Amino acid sequence: MTTTVIRGAYVISMDDAVPEQISDIVIRDGKIEQISPGSDYPADARVIDGEGRLALPGFVDTHRHLWQTVARGIAADWSLVEYFAGVLGQLGTRFRPEDVYISTLLGLLEAQDAGITTVLDWAHIMNTPEHADAALTAHRESGERVVFGYGEPVGAWLGASDRFELDDLARIRNDHYSSDGGLLSLALAPRGPDFSAIEETARVWGVADELDIPITVHVGVGTWTERGGITALAEANLLREGTTYIHCSASTDDELARVRDSGGAVSVSPEVELHMGHGYPPTRRILDQGLRPSLSIDVCTGIGGDMFGAMRSMLSTQRGADNDAALRAGDMPQRLDLTTRDILRAATIDGAAAAGLASRTGSLTPGKDADIVLLNVERLNMFPLNNPVSSVVLAAGVGNVETVLVRGEVVKEDYRLTRDLSGLMQRGLASRDHLFGEAGIELGGAWAPPLDG
Repeated sequence: MTTTVIRGAYVISMDDAVPEQISDIVIRDGKIEQISPGSDYPADARVIDGEGRLALPGFVDTHRHLWQTVARGIAADWSLVEYFAGVLGQLGTRFRPEDVYISTLLGLLEAQDAGITTVLDWAHIMNTPEHADAALTAHRESGERVVFGYGEPVGAWLGASDRFELDDLARIRNDHYSSDGGLLSLALAPRGPDFSAIEETARVWGVADELDIPITVHVGVGTWTERGGITALAEANLLREGTTYIHCSASTDDELARVRDSGGAVSVSPEVELHMGHGYPPTRRILDQGLRPSLSIDVCTGIGGDMFGAMRSMLSTQRGADNDAALRAGDMPQRLDLTTRDILRAATIDGAAAAGLASRTGSLTPGKDADIVLLNVERLNMFPLNNPVSSVVLAAGVGNVETVLVRGEVVKEDYRLTRDLSGLMQRGLASRDHLFGEAGIELGGAWAPPLDG
């Protein structure tokens, strides 16, 4: 049996039963065996020095469109309408399987580099079975924990068809996800009631039920949700335990209560929601309904890909709204009841719960897989460490991420990923150049997609 010990790190476990203190973390065969000061371990164990380091669970990103990684930054100044026209319309229809592969793999390695050990890949680029196989290959090669959100061909989002052809889903389910307990799992990522007819939505939900696959779906986005997507699902008896509802910016409080009562979860992408026009991030309204929000990046075509920025965005936007409401009522805010620990929960254990993985990851708990991040807290941006949780949420960055383990395997050490990136980055540039050339997109940020009307 292989034993690894992280010795003398300050542990933020996100598990109330595991004290936050300087401890040793003993990892055996990929799982956390023990967390305590002065632990016993074999003489031949691999020892990682944790002195001056903070150990916490790997972050969980509950919704990212990894296939868009090679188009990084192109939509930084675009609205959601422009994103549909430019990224889905101009680029998405031109993606080859090899483009999906390299973009997905680079996106997963970017996540690892930032301490994100679990990603739900919301892949609405399944234009052919070969596109799906390319994404799967990237998932396997990455060493990351990945939930494959199997989506529709990108053309469906552009009105090419209202029917989600699911003939290939059974093959993927049976050939690649027949066993449980590994790093890879499967979800279904359909357009849902905000973007397709309720009859089509019911058919797709039925297939997910038959194959016992959870659903992840966008709802409550801008003015495109006038029908009330969650209400439509409720009226059609399609609310399911384990479904993740993404954004929910325009969803009503009653709809959020229905999500709670049905055992669903919510994924909030605060930076993208504010930048592109989805609506205000509903963090407070989610909490008020007794739900716990999870965090997601969404698209690196518009924002950065690390969880530190997402955590700060979630906290500052909701605190700003809460404080502004008090001031407008003539009151000075007295206490800030949304805490940095609430936000770290959203990025770890609550994300794992939303992804259906809370029994495996999301906290440093004996018996769970060793998905662990070590932050160097002796760098100036975190020194001195007076409030560990708040320092992670409000001060840390990718530059503090020294070591990352996924199920006990070291995938980043001494601030560098263990995988050689040089050839992959060259392939990424070649993919970008091909796609941008085919779509007529110029580098530099001046190009924007034409909009009908």
